[in-house]
Amino acid sequence: MPADRRPLELESLAPRAVPGVRILPVVHERAEFAAMVRGVLDALQPAAVAVELPTTLHDAALAAVRRLPRISLLITEEPGEEALVWVVAPGDPFAEGLRWALEHGRNVACIDPDLRYEGRHRDPVPDPHALHEIGAEAYLTLLADSALPPSEEDERRERGMAHHLASIAGEAEGEVLALVGAAHARRLAAALAGPTAYPFARVRRSSVELRHLHPRDLTALLPDPPLAHAVWERVRDGGELATPALEEVLSRKVSLVRHGLRVITGEGGESEARRKRRLVDHAAGTAVAAGVLRMPDRMALGRAVFQVAEGSYREQTGDEISASQRRLFFDYAERCARLEGLLAAGLYEWVVAARGVADDNLAWEVFDAARTFPWQEESSELPTARVDGSELDLGTRRVRFHRRFLRVKRRPVAIPVRERPRPIDPAEWLRGFDGGGLCSYPPEDLVIEDYGRFLQKKAEGVLSAELRRSEPFSTSLLDGIDVRETLRRVHEDRVWVEELGRVRGAAGSVVVIFDRDGASHPFAMTWHGEHAQESDMAFYATDPAQQVVGPGILRATYGGFLLVTPRGRLAEVWSDPDYRFARDPGEVLTLAAIDYSLERIVVHVAAKPPSERAHRWAAAQKKRLVHVPIGSLSPPALKRLRVMHILAGRDKRAIARDYVW
Repeated sequence: MPADRRPLELESLAPRAVPGVRILPVVHERAEFAAMVRGVLDALQPAAVAVELPTTLHDAALAAVRRLPRISLLITEEPGEEALVWVVAPGDPFAEGLRWALEHGRNVACIDPDLRYEGRHRDPVPDPHALHEIGAEAYLTLLADSALPPSEEDERRERGMAHHLASIAGEAEGEVLALVGAAHARRLAAALAGPTAYPFARVRRSSVELRHLHPRDLTALLPDPPLAHAVWERVRDGGELATPALEEVLSRKVSLVRHGLRVITGEGGESEARRKRRLVDHAAGTAVAAGVLRMPDRMALGRAVFQVAEGSYREQTGDEISASQRRLFFDYAERCARLEGLLAAGLYEWVVAARGVADDNLAWEVFDAARTFPWQEESSELPTARVDGSELDLGTRRVRFHRRFLRVKRRPVAIPVRERPRPIDPAEWLRGFDGGGLCSYPPEDLVIEDYGRFLQKKAEGVLSAELRRSEPFSTSLLDGIDVRETLRRVHEDRVWVEELGRVRGAAGSVVVIFDRDGASHPFAMTWHGEHAQESDMAFYATDPAQQVVGPGILRATYGGFLLVTPRGRLAEVWSDPDYRFARDPGEVLTLAAIDYSLERIVVHVAAKPPSERAHRWAAAQKKRLVHVPIGSLSPPALKRLRVMHILAGRDKRAIARDYVW
């Protein structure tokens, strides 16, 4: 685009209503419109900027804008009236207009007369993402055409704004740019063309308070993800962006290693602040539209958020997100957005989609990345305000997580969660290993024992199905009518009966193999059950020393495990010379399962069936390996089952609940 056409194109977005006054329609609280306001202001260089804010809030509004990029909450309430609340964020178009005027030494004015406003309605607003699709001029035309008919209160306000604008224009040494809600723009221009008069309005308020908004409450009040505001803050001055590598954004590990143990916990203090700034730089480098207006692109922002969340999820849990899950996430989020009447998904849709394609941990990582706003501290020179989204009339939707509770309004709202404890000094967690021997975490033992019994019953069911037979009814009903076969052969006009298979023996040992790669699961161990209800267990897993998640508490991921009952019989399988010919750790566990099973049926769960050698090994002992494909089992159940925690002493069981995740 030629350089000489750029000012003309931006000028057309704010047409001249009367000589000396231009009006730019905006949508409140949307970062795309903050970018539009900045572009128009830079092109027009007006002598004064007027915004649709009550005249009584002029001083407080300027004080809040001067605090940016720290987000403020401007609150005022009169007896018998509803409170007025304005969230002063970088991505708000009014805040951007006032901020530009202060930075360039221009006059500013709040022109909305402070009338008692009884009527409340929501104007239909197309998704601002359409700015990227149809262009700013077409979008503003569509926005003006969709405005609802004005109420009597709207008309009084617009006449009052016209009077203020006419007064300011008469004193200004140049043009005045007025930023008003899109529903008012055309009617305000018409009011300026005729005689104006100031309405009978309030000239001061009894109480106007400015508060610092707590960082956890940003999602309660901002319709755009906080990361979108952070991205706009990063690009608003038009400087060059240096996009950091994804690895720099993901790193959360504290660089404290002692005796091979690595503390894995969220970084705190300055390190966490640096990580957040790198995340914002990464998102800004990938999610800002090129062109005259450097608008944050919500679709591109969603891709950046998922990329960061996926990497953090992998780092925190050791699980990989497949390409099909990645594609499904974006498709799922887009479909959710369509149901909401949106073109591009936002925070709520991202969280729901992440939970749908994976689990709550990925949903949390998505939420945590999207709520990033590195300039907002928990305390400041102003009192800090905590706002519950239920106090606002935004419409309520709820999504429940395991361990966490997500409550979402019509806009995303804060999620009260039980945060994992973080050490002030990570060395404190390493000192937790000065005690006695290792032990397991009992709640996880209960889960794995129950699942082992479930697999035994499933294997017996598989054998029963193999022995089942059906035949036409003649003299005996056998074990009952075979409804499926009767319906399938209904044309024969006969009733079929079935005889269920009778399995000889019961299921004994259970071996589950998630991953046969021993290199990525170097930690192997055998331990005995502590009481009669527990099995002996052998397993191989990732190195728990690389994931210290609490004082004396380690986290690992199973590559495979073996359960043997009754307890107290399992020898050290990993050094047993009988299994030295095994090709991988999974085959070691399979052979040991056959040797130590007291029952003739051995349950084998894996992606592939056991080897011929394992079948011969079982046949030599008159036992039978029953293979259950791991793909036939519930993925969420297997995901929960695969994570384990190892405690450095039984005394750690009293505190483990606060650190297990």
